[in-house]
Amino acid sequence: MPILIRRANPDDAAALTALMHASAAYSGHYASILDGYALTPDQVARDEIFLVESDAGIAGFFSLTLGGEPELDLMFVADGAQGSGLGALLFDHMKAVARRMGVGTVRIVSHPPALGFYERMGAKRAGTLPPTAKAPWERPILHLSV
Repeated sequence: MPILIRRANPDDAAALTALMHASAAYSGHYASILDGYALTPDQVARDEIFLVESDAGIAGFFSLTLGGEPELDLMFVADGAQGSGLGALLFDHMKAVARRMGVGTVRIVSHPPALGFYERMGAKRAGTLPPTAKAPWERPILHLSV
């Protein structure tokens, strides 16, 4: 089944939001961070958001924000596509986009279960964000040299 990575367009906002909310990684204890959150068409138009799709539909996406410190704001791979290499493919694409934009380092505030993935992809631990009302757990901060 062929896959395509393309820039998301504002019409993709609802599908990307649905993929994000369907993630098993954000259920139970971690569900609060996504409560009420939805990607907007304006956000999709403004940020560097790319998705991977196949005949089966959208299987994942990332959002790279460039206002202020460049940050990997969002990265999701559909539960059924995890372990297939799509996450690494998207991550490599994010690095290429960052390089093209002249970015030297990308900040990643990791979902705790994703920490190992980001470290395997070359990101280095740089600190920790303390718990908040929305995210009542510590979140690892990483930096990725691109």
